[in-house]
Parts: sequence; C-alpha cells; structure tokens
Amino acid sequence: MLGSLNDAFAQVKDPRNAKSRRHPLRALLSLVAYGLLCGAPDVKSIWRKCAPLDQNQRRAIGLRRKDKQSGRLIMPGYDALNDILNQVDAGSLADALNRWLLAHRDLLPKSLALDGKDLGGGKLGAIVTLCHQHSGQPLAMRTYSGAKDDCELPVGRHLLEEVGSTGVLENAVVTGDALHTQKKRL
Repeated sequence: MLGSLNDAFAQVKDPRNAKSRRHPLRALLSLVAYGLLCGAPDVKSIWRKCAPLDQNQRRAIGLRRKDKQSGRLIMPGYDALNDILNQVDAGSLADALNRWLLAHRDLLPKSLALDGKDLGGGKLGAIVTLCHQHSGQPLAMRTYSGAKDDCELPVGRHLLEEVGSTGVLENAVVTGDALHTQKKRL
C-alpha cells in the first residue's frame, strides 16, 4: 500500500532546484500523507510518526539515500518535510491525495459508532445502532427492552459479534460511549 501512495504523487510537480533534491519528491509527499493518515496534526508529529518505518517500508515509500556506514535508508529530517510543504502546490498535493483515498477507500479504516437510544422515553423500547460516523448511515440495529439482561451493553456486544462474523468490521475503528468501557462480569 505504501508503494501505491508513492505512485499517487507522480503527477505533482517538484518545486525544488534540481541541485537541492536529497530525497525524491514522491517519497517526501508519501511520508507527509502517511503521517496525516496516522493522525499527525502537524509537521513535527508527521516526522515522529514516520521515524519508526522499517527498511522495507522506507523502500516502498520511495526513499533512496543510504547511510554510508550502515547502508540503511535514511529518513529525511524535519526540515526536509517542512520545506517541501511550504514549496509544493497545495492544490496539486490535495488532488493527488484525494484520488489515492478514493481508489483505496475499501482498504482504509472505517470509522463506525455504536450507540443506544431510548425510543419515546423508554416507553417504546430502545435500539442499539452500529453506523458510519461520517454519514450516520446504519449498518446494523438491534432492539432491547431495557431489562437487566436485555439492555444496551449486552445487546451491543452481541450486535458486534454478529456483524464481526460477516467481515464488516475488517479495517474498522468502532467507538462507543462510556457505557461500553465496562468490563464484562463473569
């Protein structure tokens, strides 16, 4: 997947002088995108997220410079990432990243939410819903009565087990409210 991220930036024009190109533009932009996809909010955080990449990952992302003594691929410094972000055309970078995200949307993590709601103040029962966080589109629902063994927590766990067996939860991050942090009592 890292190789395809590198390929996504093939059409982005390199704004740097040919003599000051220590690292390939595509590799630098791939590192920036990788950091952003890992949740980094700024360049320093991006740099920190990328530092632990192993040699195979660095190769896949397009890094080519090697340490003279060890022969290992060198990670660009913070300044290299910061400088390229200040020089590259932001619209071109965004377009390339958006095309990559669309092409790989089925492989990227999904954000799902699990939540229960009382209907009619509990008079009409209640429902637990597993839905997409960004759209609110439900994936699965189960009703519950609110009784001790038929309430949001056990019904929500059962719903996740059922849905999980279908593969829908693959590459998914599922969030729930504080109720779902309780440890199951045996």
